[in-house]
Amino acid sequence: MPTRRIPDPMAAQIGARIRELRREKNMSLGQFAKASGLSKGHVSNLENGLAVMSVGTICAAGRALGVPPFLVCMREEDEPFTECFDSLIREEGGDVLRAAERLRELFFGKPSRRGRGPE
Repeated sequence: MPTRRIPDPMAAQIGARIRELRREKNMSLGQFAKASGLSKGHVSNLENGLAVMSVGTICAAGRALGVPPFLVCMREEDEPFTECFDSLIREEGGDVLRAAERLRELFFGKPSRRGRGPE
């Protein structure tokens, strides 16, 4: 008898978040797989919590969905933070990267050095 894989609780939570974000973007599984560079089978396993994700996979999912990787990992109890970030995205006219930059400034008091020369 074949063994049945049991979903990892954390992987299942992140997988459900990926599915939720993918559906919000009206992306099919195939469209998401192509945009992320992952196979459809692997994406299905991810969404069902049957595969543990690497940081690279989470980053690829974020790029494909047009969101920062940390949003892919958000949990239900993080919802107030998500609402704050959504508000920043609206204030920045839908520009996720600018919203992330503003969030970074709010938390750390200064903009990131990404894209700048040495100081």
